[in-house]
Amino acid sequence: MPLELCPKCLLKTGMEAGPGGTVVIPKSDHGSRGLPQPGEQVGNYLIIRPLGSGGMGTVFEAEDLESGRRLALKVLSHALDSPEARERFFREGRLAASINHPNSVYIFGTGEIGGTPFIAMELVGRGTLQDCVRARGPLPASEAVDAILQIIAGLDAAQRIGILHRDVKPSNCYVDPDGTVKIGDFGLSISTAIRTEPSLTATGQFLGTPAFCSPEQLRGEELNTRSDMYSVGVTLYFLLTGRTPFDAQNMVQLLANVLEKQAPSPRRFQKTIPHGLAKAVLRCLEKQPANRFKNYNELQQALAPYSSTAPTPATIGLRFLAGVLDMLLLSLFSGAASLAIFGDPLDTMYRMSKHSSQSLTWILLTTSFIVLYYAIGEGIGGTTPGKAICRLRVVGPDGGPPGLPRGLARSLIYVILPTVPFWLLSGGDMLTYLHGAGMRGGMMQYSYYIVLALLFSTMRRRNGFAAVHDLVTRTRVVLRTPVLARTPLSVGEDAPAAVETQQRVGPYHVLERLGQSEGVEWALGYDLRLLRKVWLRIVPPGTPALPTPWRNVGRPGRLRWLAGRRTPEENWDAFEGITGQPLVKLAQTPQLWRDVRYWLYDLASEISAAEKDGSLPPVLALDCVWITGDGRAKLLDFAAPGLEEHRQKPDTAETRGKTPISTNQFLVQLATCALAGEPAAGLQHSNEVKVPLPMHARSFIESLPKLANADAVKSALTPLLSRLAIVSRGRRAAVVAACAAVPLLTALLWIFAAGIIHHLNQKVPGLMELNQLLDVRSGRGHSGPSVRAPDDKALAIFIANHYRPLITNSTTWNSPIAWALIKGDSRRFAEQSVAAYPAPADKEKAEAEAAVKPFAQSMTFDFSAHPDFLVLSAIAGLVVYVGLPAILAALLFRGGLILRSANITFVRHDGKRASRWRVLVRVLVAWSPIGLAILVCTPLASAHPILAQVIAYSVVGGLVVVSMALPGRSLPDRLAGTWPVPR
Repeated sequence: MPLELCPKCLLKTGMEAGPGGTVVIPKSDHGSRGLPQPGEQVGNYLIIRPLGSGGMGTVFEAEDLESGRRLALKVLSHALDSPEARERFFREGRLAASINHPNSVYIFGTGEIGGTPFIAMELVGRGTLQDCVRARGPLPASEAVDAILQIIAGLDAAQRIGILHRDVKPSNCYVDPDGTVKIGDFGLSISTAIRTEPSLTATGQFLGTPAFCSPEQLRGEELNTRSDMYSVGVTLYFLLTGRTPFDAQNMVQLLANVLEKQAPSPRRFQKTIPHGLAKAVLRCLEKQPANRFKNYNELQQALAPYSSTAPTPATIGLRFLAGVLDMLLLSLFSGAASLAIFGDPLDTMYRMSKHSSQSLTWILLTTSFIVLYYAIGEGIGGTTPGKAICRLRVVGPDGGPPGLPRGLARSLIYVILPTVPFWLLSGGDMLTYLHGAGMRGGMMQYSYYIVLALLFSTMRRRNGFAAVHDLVTRTRVVLRTPVLARTPLSVGEDAPAAVETQQRVGPYHVLERLGQSEGVEWALGYDLRLLRKVWLRIVPPGTPALPTPWRNVGRPGRLRWLAGRRTPEENWDAFEGITGQPLVKLAQTPQLWRDVRYWLYDLASEISAAEKDGSLPPVLALDCVWITGDGRAKLLDFAAPGLEEHRQKPDTAETRGKTPISTNQFLVQLATCALAGEPAAGLQHSNEVKVPLPMHARSFIESLPKLANADAVKSALTPLLSRLAIVSRGRRAAVVAACAAVPLLTALLWIFAAGIIHHLNQKVPGLMELNQLLDVRSGRGHSGPSVRAPDDKALAIFIANHYRPLITNSTTWNSPIAWALIKGDSRRFAEQSVAAYPAPADKEKAEAEAAVKPFAQSMTFDFSAHPDFLVLSAIAGLVVYVGLPAILAALLFRGGLILRSANITFVRHDGKRASRWRVLVRVLVAWSPIGLAILVCTPLASAHPILAQVIAYSVVGGLVVVSMALPGRSLPDRLAGTWPVPR
């Protein structure tokens, strides 16, 4: 603690920092004399201009006179100079230097000049997020979210190595000229990992900016990631509204507000903020850490829909599947509620036909529930259960849930409009519908589905597959926005915190030699001051220094130069030490498109930027590509160390100055090499990759040579980063589950139908049998292959003899259930039969009995006598409703609705799309276990039905489990020679 400021004054100064949180320490004569001035040379640095002051020092823009690089130089304030402040200052440099991420300010080094500690760090040229808000006012929601997502990425990288920032605020978030946002100023950060350095802050001590600090940080409690998450929420609040959630006239009131009051919604100050985004911000600002998001990934998921990334429209297949799931859920609920309220389903139909107040109330309640199901689910939550299962969501013009008014409008169009023709044709009379026959009856029966089809007739790829209710309400159904995640490589652990060796290169200790070629030696070094690894390139005497554009590159797609020396005694360059592997070694085994697409994007982005500032390496080659531990591709200026046996070209001055291949050819080589798992394949100058790939990936690679430049490659790749890249076990299992759902639903429907039939036979004896006889007569029934259907006369006499009491009973015959089952010509034939044969002769009765009785018995099925009927019906449903359509779809479309909804198609081993016949073979192989089970178990079914079922289920279930356990593709795919890939 400096002697010039008492603790009370220092705390007061920190508390009154304002929304930006910049703490300006009052200058004393002693302090002001030590600060450098613009134009002054301090050591090897020329001071250009001051950039700002913080709690621990002043930051200047400076030029490194040795390298010519512009950087930011943070100098410890003399007013705070003390052994403890020095240690904390250097600790900031060590912690920040341990983070190497595109969204974190890079640290070049630390040291002392004339007894004054300094930190040399990356210069981020467009100021801070606080400067952006002060200059422009509150940012648009998408721009603010884009910035925060980048900050979250930097904080997440710090958190993974055990660092908490503890001072996240807009003035510590820096904006690069290309729009990249980086988190900096780790002066208050702490390490949660085990380190050799002493703890510099004790529990109960508060450090930070109150307006952006979490309540637990103000109380001096132990902190975790959720504390920084609170500060992220306040920062986003500030970007959206231009103010912090809590304000006060004095320090005490501010602390009380942060600790006790609930944060007001940012929509209170900026009405255009989407409701869902405001909700996510408020969750970050919860007083209790447990009520905030669990981790940064969950926070990213919540914010991603409001970023500037264009969402992917939902396909017709997925929307259809989601609609079916929602209709099933609504039907189950409606049926269960009807049984609970009315009990008897026949009584329900009777009451509805009589227009009783109870039935009308039930219709109103049911319709209202369905409308609210969609209105609330889609309007407020952005999804329904069916859409959630299919990973779909409904968005409004602002990218968030459309809100209750739009959700209600969507629901009314979707739910009410298709029923309007029915009510117009029936006049609101249920009996009119039940009595309806001919064209009018058909129109009443199918009008709902006709109008529903018309609602979706506007869906086109060019309009994002928008239906009528989407267009009218300005909403869209899109795929749930994925959080783009790279696959990290398996890398070794970092070096210990203190490493000292006998051999040194400049200030760096040499840990190991990495390789040597053409007189150039690579070594792995260690910086004891910053506790991090570096790469050392030791060159022969007389080797010229690296060009200035190469030394000044600070992009994530390039190896960052740190320092270098050219003297008669020393000739070396130091670069950032990166984990990972060279591409040429990594590509010894085939790599997944899921990862390669990111590498192509990284290199296209770097080449585009390098072409603009003149820093592009003269030769583009595969041995100059390095894949880092976090899955990023870096373009090296030299061949990667340790790759002498893989080198494509000699690393000499003669090869520099000309590029043997174009940018697109280089990227094609990289894709071919990595995806095929053959480094030599990349040298064939061919864009044909003979491995299974997603169809969209293959189309991109085939079009890659035709793209104009690296910018065009980057633009073409951007939408592919969020596309499905692999068919996971979960997706394969979902396809199997979707197929199994059909027979399960069939079995449930049979159970329901059996219950209805049993109940109906008890309540109205003979009605079902009469209905079956009349259905066969009209051609809608089935008489069985071995029984001949009787003629009309015999059937009429049989009906008159057996069903006269039923037909002549006006109450029963004109009941709603009788009208629903028997109508039109069948009803007239039954009535005419009774009238034509009032008293049939015994001979006529006997002849009719002989002709109709066997026929009637063939239609009668006793469920109780066949306990395995439901199992058989499930198998039959699986074969009829799934198996046969799958075979037909394989021949016509190379896949059916379920596969299309799952976004899956099939290719051969060389990546070409599988033919219809090959897909047919796959389908037959996939369905053969069911046929095998039926064939094996049929002889056992009569004597041992339970054993037969156990064997059948064991065979089929076992093969399904084995197929799901196999990596990459199932057993049918392996036998048929197909690979499942995304479309």
